[in-house]
Amino acid sequence: MGINRTHITAGVAALLLLAGCDPTRRVADGQYLLKANSMHLETKGANKAELEAILKQKPNRRVLGVPFYLHVYNLPDPERIPEWRAKKDAHIDKRNAKRVAKGKEPKPYRPARAEWLRETVGEAPVTLDSTLTARSVDQLRLYMTREGWFRAKVRDTVKFTYHAWYGGRLRQPKVRVIYTITPGPEYTIRNVRFTVDDPAIRDLVQRRAEATLLKTGDRFDDDVLDQERTRIANELRNEGYLYFTRELIQYIADTTVGGHQVDLDLRMERPLAKEHRGLTGTPEGSEYIIDKVFISTTRQVRGAIPVPADTLDEAGYRFRFHERLPYKPKALLHAVFLHPNESFRQSNATRTYRRLTGLSVFDRVDITYDTTGTFGSRKANAHISLLPGRQQSFSLEGFTTNRGGALGTTITIGYRHRNLFRTLGSIQGQIGVGLEAQQKITGGNDATTVGVGTGSVFNTISIGPEVTISFPSGIGSNRAGGGKFFITSLYNYQQRPDYTRSLNKVSLGLQWNNSKSTVMAYYPFELNSIRIPRLSSAFRNYLVDANDPVLRDSYTNHMIVGVGLGRFVVTHATPEGEDRINSFYARGAFELAGTALRGINELFHAPITTDTVGNSFHTLLGVRYAEFVKLDADLRWRHTLHEKSSLAFRLAGGAGLPYGNLGVLPFETSFFVGGANGLRAWRARSIGPGSYSSPLVAFDRIGEMRLEGNAEYRFDLIGVVEGALFVDVGNIWNLKDDPRKPGGQFTTDFVSELAVGTGAGVRLNFDFFIVRFDLGLQTKDPSLPAGERWLFQPKDEYEARLAELQSTTLHYKPELNFNLGIGYPF
Repeated sequence: MGINRTHITAGVAALLLLAGCDPTRRVADGQYLLKANSMHLETKGANKAELEAILKQKPNRRVLGVPFYLHVYNLPDPERIPEWRAKKDAHIDKRNAKRVAKGKEPKPYRPARAEWLRETVGEAPVTLDSTLTARSVDQLRLYMTREGWFRAKVRDTVKFTYHAWYGGRLRQPKVRVIYTITPGPEYTIRNVRFTVDDPAIRDLVQRRAEATLLKTGDRFDDDVLDQERTRIANELRNEGYLYFTRELIQYIADTTVGGHQVDLDLRMERPLAKEHRGLTGTPEGSEYIIDKVFISTTRQVRGAIPVPADTLDEAGYRFRFHERLPYKPKALLHAVFLHPNESFRQSNATRTYRRLTGLSVFDRVDITYDTTGTFGSRKANAHISLLPGRQQSFSLEGFTTNRGGALGTTITIGYRHRNLFRTLGSIQGQIGVGLEAQQKITGGNDATTVGVGTGSVFNTISIGPEVTISFPSGIGSNRAGGGKFFITSLYNYQQRPDYTRSLNKVSLGLQWNNSKSTVMAYYPFELNSIRIPRLSSAFRNYLVDANDPVLRDSYTNHMIVGVGLGRFVVTHATPEGEDRINSFYARGAFELAGTALRGINELFHAPITTDTVGNSFHTLLGVRYAEFVKLDADLRWRHTLHEKSSLAFRLAGGAGLPYGNLGVLPFETSFFVGGANGLRAWRARSIGPGSYSSPLVAFDRIGEMRLEGNAEYRFDLIGVVEGALFVDVGNIWNLKDDPRKPGGQFTTDFVSELAVGTGAGVRLNFDFFIVRFDLGLQTKDPSLPAGERWLFQPKDEYEARLAELQSTTLHYKPELNFNLGIGYPF
């Protein structure tokens, strides 16, 4: 999609017109629009973001520095809204009278369009409230006290602005509130003492004193104190103290010792007790042993959970169920770490809960304890209540696709069983049928070449069944959650105008949770068999003329075999809900293919085959296999700016080194950029490698190395509608020089070969899924000659080259690329 300067000028003019509106025109006399808050902090130790979050008044939300929602609120004339509402109500009354006369239900009243725009989309002006300002000052002072600045001073200053940014006078002045924080002396910890009347608890706390978070000389910090209380409570609960909680630990901070120091006394007692506050002889100060473990597995019947009527004793556990136990006891006990006649440990309870919920078999998991009648013996019965989910389910999904600009539609039928053979294992199968409108690599777009149908817009058909069987694994059971062992088998058949390709894949894998935020996966065996049973005559001639080994080997039969080291993937993500301001995601992958198989071939002196160009290679079942090592990484960071806006960043890269048996990186494992989730200003596989340029020849651009960075500003607009502005930077390269693709090798001058795309997007966020529309502009194109790559630079050399190639005068036009996607791009 081409654009011209008129489009750009119109867009900039619209933004300037919006920014030039007087935001104070609906502010009542005597009130002042809050333009901004400023924080002057005279120390680097305090967290400025946390201080700003405390403020009780925030200015109107902005989009690119413009109070967009305030301007929308100001658009309608509020004095005319009653008139518009009356007309709207009269119209509805007239229609409802006719509906009632026909025996129909009357329609509800709806606000006038201007009223809806003002009240639903718009945001009323935030005006200065001195009461809220005073409360903010008090809260800031309290925060500084909690952080160890006991003598902090906070003052506010209000500054007025009487003119707009363009010089015009505002109807009402705007204000900026400046909060100046003078922290004063920093109080540090001098001594820490633990006071508890129970000798057993006292001895335990003293033995673990080295693990304390309260260090002599550190600044007093209330947050660290809370963490220390949590640490002590967790240690005691892991030593059998079932009813001990962090609320039983209070502290006294003595600041009278002088020298800006603090003596801390952590007292372990029952603060709500009327008489005896000590822990000795109380349930909170007693160690408990697990007496019996009861496991209830009862499914809902007609919306209610029947009382378990049947029992079964297995390995010291008692199972309660209704009519039939849906799971094999041994399979279920592999996920339970609470054992009869052992001391209660919170870590075992947590591991049990995470393991059971991680099986994705139960709709609800509850663990409770009962000490009724056992106080003297200090024993507790553990009750694990499991609400089974639906074991079998079918799905039918239909959706549109847009892969690299190729529109299509796909229908998928799926089946899942979540308790295979009563072992808590699962089997999941699906088959998908898709149609796409692909552009022929050899030119043209003839749907009839593949028999999809004469006159059809679709010329590509794909069929792909897939089956995955998984079982719980003991790997990782000593950590945050259990693991699983799985087998995956899939087949994909694709018929395109230029060729027909089939993919068979079988893989064995292990996956486990190394921690609550880290997941590891290891694939000791993977086999991918790619076959090309058909090449059109035009495409075959194209491959011969191109004389490109990468293209040639991409469209010949080959295999990718990983044995032994295979593939290893580590994924780390901030647990949901743990940090609402910053969230991180990191994924790293290592893959080694073909090396073990080649070693076996050479060990047993397997026969060697030679191709038409004289290259020798080994085969597996008569098919040449690839040899390569590959590293891939993906880092993401999301920062919340406001309740309804955020920044998202991604840095991704990787490299694959082919060697030995095939000599090139297979098409399926090669790197590319572009498309709905990458450089959105380019279609997928339409740019690179490096600065290589071939303006009149279309083919899939792939490489052996990739670097990509993305930045996106996301903000809410109206209801489910969200907006986004983004910048994408990146490219692909080859690791070795290829004279057929000049400029395609990675060098130290790679920065000049980075493509840059900018754009805007609209997203429909329905909570359970997101539909995304992004429009990207090619701002810097590395395939253009040096000095002409940026959008604003002249394109004389490029246009002269096109004229030479096509014997006609052509002019460069900036390109817009439309992307349709599901979910956020990263």
